[in-house]
Amino acid sequence: MLHADHARLCRIADKLAAARALPVLPDAFGVEAHGFELGPPLSEAVVTEFEERHEVTLPAEYRLFVTELGDGGVGPGFGLRRLDTSCCTHHRSGHLAQPSPYLPGPRYVDDWEERYEDPPVPDRAFLRGTLEIAGHGCSLVTRLTVAGPARGRLFNLDHEGPVGPYVVEDADFLAWYERWLDEAVAGYDVGWFGERLPLEEAELVALLTDEPSSERRARAGESLLQLPAVSEGGWAVLVDAVITDAHPTVRAVLWDLLRWQRHRHGRPLDDADAIADDIARHARSYAPPDLKALGILRRLTFADLLPEVMCYDLERRRRAAYRLAWEPWEFRREDIQQNVLVDVASGLLNDDDPVLRSHGVVVVRQFSLTCLHSVLRRLQKTETGPWVRHHIDWCFDGSSTHMWGGPPTMMMQGFSEDPPF
Repeated sequence: MLHADHARLCRIADKLAAARALPVLPDAFGVEAHGFELGPPLSEAVVTEFEERHEVTLPAEYRLFVTELGDGGVGPGFGLRRLDTSCCTHHRSGHLAQPSPYLPGPRYVDDWEERYEDPPVPDRAFLRGTLEIAGHGCSLVTRLTVAGPARGRLFNLDHEGPVGPYVVEDADFLAWYERWLDEAVAGYDVGWFGERLPLEEAELVALLTDEPSSERRARAGESLLQLPAVSEGGWAVLVDAVITDAHPTVRAVLWDLLRWQRHRHGRPLDDADAIADDIARHARSYAPPDLKALGILRRLTFADLLPEVMCYDLERRRRAAYRLAWEPWEFRREDIQQNVLVDVASGLLNDDDPVLRSHGVVVVRQFSLTCLHSVLRRLQKTETGPWVRHHIDWCFDGSSTHMWGGPPTMMMQGFSEDPPF
């Protein structure tokens, strides 16, 4: 295995040298920041000291890269972070040794942070067991798992938003890095690298038409649009999926992507509004109603949310309550009846599920339901759920809010040029 990894490392070094020797550097996202130059490699002693200090052994492929090829510099996003800036020095001891819970498969979405992470406090171990490898702008990052069941794998996430972790397809750091290098040189769209499935057009078209998983079909469509060019046949399959796919979310995701990508690919999406109306009808007739699709289409209403937030099924209630609390821009407010909204929020605050209680507190804050502040004060004295307590404190704090209306992680932890976790 070590011999094979060295062979891969040599291949990567040769490809980097070839890219730097081009008359013009590849026109890829982030090139201006790193100029296709790697930082100097680290000594064995420096890496060993890092591992001992953080009580962890780095994945072999990443360790080989930083000790033999380079530490920081050319790479996805704005370039690879140096090892000494990949985690905050003010973390409590052992945070890297704590297993990361995120597994390969579907993206973790919506209330992922409340389910898997501690609330924002100065010493919390946010995204434990992982290092930040690359930043892609705003709060979009790629992290490397150094402890836990996905050790050695990388995942993408928006660490200040609802777009939670997604473990990318590549088997390890070297595979991920080499794929980025190949795609950057070939002219692929490598912004927020790793989101694209590592397949070519024919394979992606086959996935889009035959794959049982709706999430993977949507990702196949997104991946098609990240190719340097899409054939007429590939574009026809995309448009057909927007109109005929069985799952409303797949249709809505592709509809949104085709609208945004029409200029890049020089192909308009005809009758976009009529198509959106048809998808919305399909989403409402789906079982259960597809709130995510309606949100993407900007056709979600309070009337759509109300039956779901009162549903018998816990996960459906959670999904609806999350959208009511954290994504109020996704639905139209003109049909909201204040007395009904107060009843819904009160029901959430009294639910047995701490995630729903937490969302209930946020609904009170988002919609300024001051009539329920007395309920929050009583709850504050008895509540055991850490996120519920955190959101009650935030509700009464009155400080500036997150871009969603939520509490800003970075502001709570204080400004730092290091990652906010």
